[in-house]
Amino acid sequence: MSEESNSKSNHVTIVKRRTMMDAEEYVSIQLSSSEDTIGVLLKKAISATQTKPFVKNDKKIGVL
Repeated sequence: MSEESNSKSNHVTIVKRRTMMDAEEYVSIQLSSSEDTIGVLLKKAISATQTKPFVKNDKKIGVL
């Protein structure tokens, strides 16, 4: 006799890509949980992709 267990698991994947003149940012977040709802996972994934803006202070080429 075999016993089967069905476990429900929610998955969220977010990919964020930002391209600027001289740089590119790429963030990939993958979350999986059998306890959290999709809404909770989405909030966690979105907060993880919040990055500070890229600032370049390279004075040797006159860019501030």
